[in-house]
Amino acid sequence: MMGVGMMNSGYSMGMQTPMYNQMYHHQHQPQHHISDQQTDVKGKGKIVELDDHQWEEQFAQIELQDKQAREDESLAMEPELNKLDEKILESETGFGDFESIWRGIQNENDAMRSMADDDLGMKWGDDMEGWGAGSGRVTANPPVEEYLFEEENIFKDQQNPFEEGVRIMNEGGNLSLAALAFEAAVQKQPDHVEAWVYLGSAQAQNEKEEAAIRALEHALKLDSNNLAALMGLAVSYTNEGYDSTAYRTLERWLSVKYPNIISPTELSSAAEMGFTDRAQLHEKVTDLFIRAAQLSPDGEHMDPDVQVGLGVLFYGAEDYDKAVDCFSAALTSSEMGSTNQRSQIHLLWNRLGATLANSGRSEEAIAAYEKALTLHPNFVRARYNLGVSCMNIGCHDQAAGHLLNALDMHKSVEKSGREKAREILSSTGDGSDVSDERLDQMTTQNRSTTLYDTLRRVFTLMGRRDLSEKVIVGMDPDIFRADFEF
Repeated sequence: MMGVGMMNSGYSMGMQTPMYNQMYHHQHQPQHHISDQQTDVKGKGKIVELDDHQWEEQFAQIELQDKQAREDESLAMEPELNKLDEKILESETGFGDFESIWRGIQNENDAMRSMADDDLGMKWGDDMEGWGAGSGRVTANPPVEEYLFEEENIFKDQQNPFEEGVRIMNEGGNLSLAALAFEAAVQKQPDHVEAWVYLGSAQAQNEKEEAAIRALEHALKLDSNNLAALMGLAVSYTNEGYDSTAYRTLERWLSVKYPNIISPTELSSAAEMGFTDRAQLHEKVTDLFIRAAQLSPDGEHMDPDVQVGLGVLFYGAEDYDKAVDCFSAALTSSEMGSTNQRSQIHLLWNRLGATLANSGRSEEAIAAYEKALTLHPNFVRARYNLGVSCMNIGCHDQAAGHLLNALDMHKSVEKSGREKAREILSSTGDGSDVSDERLDQMTTQNRSTTLYDTLRRVFTLMGRRDLSEKVIVGMDPDIFRADFEF
């Protein structure tokens, strides 16, 4: 099963029990891979015909020279690699600019997805809010520090765009429109911390992780102790595969909410560690979160946000069973946190579902996704995940039905978003003066092709090339109603 991106047995984690004192203490260390370069030595000399014995001696000599050249090259590059490591660590400090990192990661992701596209025989994992997409590898690019606003915003003249954005999100509306509303809100009032946090959340759910990170980092510039922004950033960093930064963010979150566990003056410094210390950092932060969890008297009163933090840590370590326990505990907790609020609970069920899917428990994952959809019927991502889980267990007809349902839901949300945009933009009142092209630019600018690509794969697995050829971006799902129920 292809690794997923994040993020009900009813099991309440007893953090005082011995099993949770035996934490994950090992993680594969990242390695710098240096491509071997063959030396092409050209020169003029006497041509000598060699016999078999001479050939063996000649090849042995060439191999020895080659090996020495590679070792010399590695030694020569080591200082440069150390400098690169130091530069990256400096860029992490204080939640500064990450644009160079995200672009490098995205390029890596695109290459990985391209390779996966060629392998139709592999099982697909579920997509839990983009979790696990990144590899943690980086490249250097010119930094871009500020949030990039859309040039045209239909909410710029609204009296209270923040309230409009909240309403759109609560009703499961178009996330592109919600993001525009929050952009207008922070442009009207740049120090509106909650609007920045909502903007980050909307962009993350809309699969625009880079924009989400910028928005949440800006929220922290205004309020460095904002718990919702810190937890959101930890999830986004995990989504992008930048685990060490996610761990430090969780450590910082813990220092704000539980300063008795770790003081803000005791936080890990990025300058103290390189890539090879990631496992050590993971172990340290995990142990701190376990101590915080042990402060709760029993399972029902556990801090749900601590459990989600632990779930993120275990997820990053690919310890999915423990992550499942943590997300389940967060769902069963009677305490109120930022991650189990009514507006967030469907996301938590979806995280649980994707983690279950990653641990090979597709049937349980399906139940979690269905619960998320019960709470939020227009939750397209959960519907998509449901389809992928069905595909993983070989139920291709059901998978196609769920994916088509997700596309139908997406189409419905886009339609309502277009109508809302037309209503706001129109000067005549009937929308006749607003072009379809302008509406498309606003309401479908972040449209993902993932649903279409996955549906095409399902049809291919079914041996239905005739259906696969009909799958194009923007198609009407109704053309498949004769073959599938959705």
